[in-house]
Amino acid sequence: MDLILHNGNLHTMDKDKPTAQAIAMECGIITAVGSDAEILALKTDKTELVDLGGKTVIPGLNDSHLHLLFYAIELGRVGLHGVKSIDEMIERFRDFIIKNNVPEGTPVLGWGWNQNFFEGSNENPSRYDLDKASSVHPIYAARACGHIGCANSAMINHFSIDKNTPEVPGGEIVRDEYGEPTGIFSENARQIFRSSQIFNKDEIKAHILRALPHYAKLGITSVHSDDFGDATPYEAVYEAYIELVKEKKLTVRVNEKCRVLGLENYRKMLNALPHVDDEIAPYFKLGPVKIMADGSLGGRTAYMKEDYHDDPGNRGIPIYSREEFDAIVELVHSLGRQVAVHAIGDETMQWCMDAIKKVRAENPKDDIRHAIVHCQITDEALLKEFKEHDVTAYIQPIFIHSDWSTVASRVGEAKAATSYAFKTLKDMGVAIPFGTDSPVEPLDPFANIYCAVSRKDLSGKPETGFNPNEALSVEEAVYAYTADGAYTSYEEDKKGKLKVGMFADAVVLTKDIFTIAQQDIPKTEVEMTIFDGKLIYRLES
Repeated sequence: MDLILHNGNLHTMDKDKPTAQAIAMECGIITAVGSDAEILALKTDKTELVDLGGKTVIPGLNDSHLHLLFYAIELGRVGLHGVKSIDEMIERFRDFIIKNNVPEGTPVLGWGWNQNFFEGSNENPSRYDLDKASSVHPIYAARACGHIGCANSAMINHFSIDKNTPEVPGGEIVRDEYGEPTGIFSENARQIFRSSQIFNKDEIKAHILRALPHYAKLGITSVHSDDFGDATPYEAVYEAYIELVKEKKLTVRVNEKCRVLGLENYRKMLNALPHVDDEIAPYFKLGPVKIMADGSLGGRTAYMKEDYHDDPGNRGIPIYSREEFDAIVELVHSLGRQVAVHAIGDETMQWCMDAIKKVRAENPKDDIRHAIVHCQITDEALLKEFKEHDVTAYIQPIFIHSDWSTVASRVGEAKAATSYAFKTLKDMGVAIPFGTDSPVEPLDPFANIYCAVSRKDLSGKPETGFNPNEALSVEEAVYAYTADGAYTSYEEDKKGKLKVGMFADAVVLTKDIFTIAQQDIPKTEVEMTIFDGKLIYRLES
């Protein structure tokens, strides 16, 4: 036996043995779960013993929707999360340029502003605001949602964008009364700046390696990561992960969501991507085909059935025509693969349901676990369709922290009351794997769990919770963060539970999140992270 954890409080997520005191691991696999007496009897001279001192243990956490590579890239960029004003944005860019002695002409990229959190005016920044940070560095600042960005004049001029630049299908270049760009670019229009964000294989590997310790510190041992859209060519992303596995450097299991843009590009990608060898698959595998179908609620680009209440005449931006969207879903389904559709608005979700229903009827295939990512604005009829059409709901409870105070103003009280409906979906038997959408929101799983069980933001508002009837129990939230994620990637027999025969991935916590007060859940830290039967992180005392 390689490793035994004993004297613990194990929550296994296995209904046949929900709790235990100890666990044994060998060759990266869980070999026994039970009482201290049962497990310690398996000890050999080579066994490493870890006395847990009564600490709580759960399966390795599985973030079902994030951008690992993008998170890694952002570690080296200007962080704009939490800025309270445009002036603060400007100062952060100025400080970054000075501190890093950035040469003139070198692009400077940032991420994370949210005008809804600005004190005073909630206006978007403009090119002229960012010009105050620098007129000689091309600057691009992505909003927290990732669906809107602001470029300064140097960046706009670098790409030769002016009043004669045509609109981009599925996007918008916001213009002033004279037709000149204001600096705000939404959805597909952001692709104009893509060439400033291209990386080769070795750069991608270096980025990923820089991020891995952050994941271990938070107990995240598996992810469903959307990386192909964050660095091109996507072949380089694939090769980078494969090499990291072979070099035994990848300390998180990656289920890659495969995203490109446009029907023909999907066709090319699906024909080009090679098969992942069996020895690689436990650590890296190709997962669902990701389709970006609309925008964000905060940016008013999520596609709605009705106009935004606070923006009459605007229903949001569908990324594709209905015909092209349906054709992509049909293509992916015909190849026996999953779709995972980014859909926040209720109209986009209706497109998803209609398309999935159609392909299932016309081309029945066994056990294709199609999914919708985000699933925010729903009505009662849409919620029922998740179960009727066997659609998984990738959800991000942390969005409650950012959105609860603006949902009703965006979509109206009635629709707000049936949105972010986690408990309804859970009770219907729909898989609801949890994720953070990091770096759109912080990677922290305990803040995510807190929002799911309290229905409040991280400051404890609203006092009674947002749609409190949709609150989950801690047990349900942890199950969503572990076993549901494994189910969605067809790995329910391999991970997500502390059970004999499954991967030896486990997390030891500093607090018992199952019994402490809700407000203390975000204060929880990871004491230890075990990945593949090896201790990869330990909290320093």
